[in-house]
Amino acid sequence: MSFHNIAGNGHVKKILRLALQRQRVPNSLLFSGPDGVGKRETALVLAKALNCLRETDDSCDVCVNCRAIDNGNFPDVIEIAPERDVIKVEQMPIIKQMAYLKPMIGRKRVFIVDRADKMNDESGNSVLKVLEEPPLFSHIILISDNQAFILPTIKSRCQTLNFLPVAKEEIEQALRGLGFEEEKARIMALLVRGNLERAKALDWDDIQQRRREAWSLFLALIGQEGSSSFLRKFAFQRRNVVKEDLEQTLEFFSSFCRDLLLMKEGGPAGLLFNPDYERLLRDTEPVLGLDQALRWLGLIDQAVANLDRNLNMNLLVSSFTSQVLG
Repeated sequence: MSFHNIAGNGHVKKILRLALQRQRVPNSLLFSGPDGVGKRETALVLAKALNCLRETDDSCDVCVNCRAIDNGNFPDVIEIAPERDVIKVEQMPIIKQMAYLKPMIGRKRVFIVDRADKMNDESGNSVLKVLEEPPLFSHIILISDNQAFILPTIKSRCQTLNFLPVAKEEIEQALRGLGFEEEKARIMALLVRGNLERAKALDWDDIQQRRREAWSLFLALIGQEGSSSFLRKFAFQRRNVVKEDLEQTLEFFSSFCRDLLLMKEGGPAGLLFNPDYERLLRDTEPVLGLDQALRWLGLIDQAVANLDRNLNMNLLVSSFTSQVLG
């Protein structure tokens, strides 16, 4: 895998490739952003590019160094990950000891610390000096889904590159590159909120079942008959049990509304998010007016955003239901 093969976050890849061209890659880096957007993959490609025998700003994936890193047996690229959800101080001496030793076979020694926000205070403080003054031949890349949990003294010693969720179009393209049909790839890309790794793990039969359930709830809410079903399914359950299910249901609602708006504007059927629901959508189109569809879409987007704010689930679902029926 090279930078070209990683979906999304073109701004990060551009920064890294320019730094490689100028031979000015920072020695202490923090890759921060949501889960599943390619942070670890980017770190490994950077490690390969720093040691590649053919390329200057990317990995060739065919030289002996690139292949060894891909296979996990290159002695100058070392990965550290949490043990039992914590990175302990006992795991850090390898950085402190080896960072100052010249690489064994490569040009650069690269340490990749995955889920660096799992470092406790003791393990984090133990590598402050290395992060502040690493030797020119050593690079330390910290990877974090939530940099708020990383010690300020660590963040201040690193150059931070912020990763963003992968765009739906890029996830769809990546899934099609993996052999998924266009229609399936488009629907799957809707549901993962920029998390490509999650998209790859989705089960199509499960998605179809959830979409059918979402369509039934959508129809019931349009007819103002399904508030009890919607509330019963989501409002009185534990947050950690229903959050993902509610999130996917709302994303399906959003896709239904967008398809209805496309139809009302006379757009081509080829742009529908749910092309296999075209007949059902056309039957429903007269029931949901243009203004109402736009209002629903705004309420759905707001509810999805509120899911990340740890609001009371009962309150969130009840408020959404009363607003869409209001």
